[in-house]
Amino acid sequence: MLLMSMNKERLITLLAEFDLSKKEALTYLTLFEKGDLSLLELSRITGINRTTLYRLCARLEKLGLIEEVVDYRGKRVRAASPEALRLLLKEKEQQVESLRKDLPLVLKFLDLLVHPTKIKATKILYYKGVRGLKQVLWNTLRAEYEIVGYGYLNWNESVGRRFAEELRQEIVRRKIYNREIQNENFQPIEEFTKVKGYEKYYQRKIIPASVIEFNHDVYIYNNVCAFYYFYKGELFGLEIYNQEIAKTQKQIFYALWNYVAK
Repeated sequence: MLLMSMNKERLITLLAEFDLSKKEALTYLTLFEKGDLSLLELSRITGINRTTLYRLCARLEKLGLIEEVVDYRGKRVRAASPEALRLLLKEKEQQVESLRKDLPLVLKFLDLLVHPTKIKATKILYYKGVRGLKQVLWNTLRAEYEIVGYGYLNWNESVGRRFAEELRQEIVRRKIYNREIQNENFQPIEEFTKVKGYEKYYQRKIIPASVIEFNHDVYIYNNVCAFYYFYKGELFGLEIYNQEIAKTQKQIFYALWNYVAK
């Protein structure tokens, strides 16, 4: 019984990936397990009141996961074939593909409304946690030509390899050059990425920690100076939008880059 309960909880968690709430998943699994039920029976088994069940069942029916049946016992509901989940996945894949196609146009229109790199007034944005760090990294894709800065560790360790590789693929696709100065704690490029062509756009130099010690990343591009901090369990990002600050920081980077040997 405990094993069945654990498996059911696990299934409810997995069904959340299909955009089902906990109550929706419980309703679907109960019908799948018990067969067709009236809303009264379903309410007694799940502990969900009938008013809420009407709403839950309406959405599940719309998703194609349950069906309404009418027989001599009256109106009842039952779970659809498990293949309905496969169909739901295909629909979501189509939605994602549609969003992917529309995104460039949406971004273009938003860019016309307000583009951070065109704002003259100074702006400072603060980001927190892994999601915030991902946003700071993704924002660097706005770079018009090149990103320069200082590196602490590779992105795989802070935001996960999957997201990091997607970012590197975008860098290659958009042909954005990236120059970075690091301490000695670096990996060969083939160890931290499998993205083809990334080595063409990524270049780094090493400076001893005894000269300058890095414990966070810095990205400088356009009129932005971004700080990316994931040291000793503290994760946050900071973007400063200011043309003069970015200009000065670029000059410091270029001077250091030319000073450091390969």
